[in-house]
Amino acid sequence: MKPDILERLMMDRALGRLDPDTEVLLADYLANDPAAATQAHELQETVQLATKVMRRPAPTVKIPTQIHRLVWRHRAEQVLALAASFVIGVGLTALLIHETYLPISAVVASRPAATNPPKVATLQPALVKRQIESLPFWSNQRIYLLASTAANSKENVR
Repeated sequence: MKPDILERLMMDRALGRLDPDTEVLLADYLANDPAAATQAHELQETVQLATKVMRRPAPTVKIPTQIHRLVWRHRAEQVLALAASFVIGVGLTALLIHETYLPISAVVASRPAATNPPKVATLQPALVKRQIESLPFWSNQRIYLLASTAANSKENVR
């Protein structure tokens, strides 16, 4: 008998997968060949030990639940990023408002005298009002005209 066929038959016999007729023929052959019988016996023991080991229940390993921690960590990072963006936005807005918003008297006092300041005292109030309305809302000229009109009206009241 060829060695590879004999090996397959011995493996099938050890696993209990041989037909009864084939098993009888293999037993007769192994009775006449002591080397093949020893190999079949070793193979039978190996299969028995392997099945014994495989039938033992595997120890259960508990996997830590880090998924919940990761979800909360991600949400915390998102909240902190949003809070940081809010603080930066408020800070920049406050900085811009502080630098652009100055009282009218401070703006007038801090600016050098205009080369040709309009003479508010000599202009008629309707003409001054029309000139103020024609200027852009946040222009320096408009602020100067409003401040000088207010100062002249206070002087006129006294």
